[in-house]
Amino acid sequence: MAIINAKLPLTFDAERLVEDASRFQADEWVPHFNIHNYHGEWSVVPLRAVKGAGLAIFPDPTAAEGYVETEQMGRCQYVPELLAAFECDMETVRFMKLAAGAHIKRHRDYALGLEDGLCRIHIPATTNPQVEFILADEPVRMAPGEAWYLNVNNYHSVENRGTTDRIHLVADCVVNDWLRTMVERSAQ
Repeated sequence: MAIINAKLPLTFDAERLVEDASRFQADEWVPHFNIHNYHGEWSVVPLRAVKGAGLAIFPDPTAAEGYVETEQMGRCQYVPELLAAFECDMETVRFMKLAAGAHIKRHRDYALGLEDGLCRIHIPATTNPQVEFILADEPVRMAPGEAWYLNVNNYHSVENRGTTDRIHLVADCVVNDWLRTMVERSAQ
């Protein structure tokens, strides 16, 4: 049976993540490409993307030239240090903001579970008690600085009923023995 989610045994400095996210002006946050899947502001700052694709914000299985850090990553002081804690390769890395009052409709992503060899890790920088993240029909409560494996092959939705933005650092990680073992142990 596939693991739905797992709080990983990694903790990061949420204040330093917020500092990095605050380095970007409002017009540098790119609206999420799937415009039919949300209401309000759901935006992204790409920190690692497909080589040559500029501001692409999604993993691309056909990316022949691989992934590279963006100019935006060069402005971050803490994110590179945080990512060094992960003993695995990464494809995309980005800040993702769900503004106050916005919501992401129920949907699912494809081939982004541990069993697919590529999985998504969320690290909240900011959140509030009125953020509701539903994954496989169950709420997932993530606190700033925590690291979570989320199997987004399952249906999920997010609603920010609060008055502050929710910002997560989101990394699509290539599954190796280190990552698989950590996720499996954390899920037990």
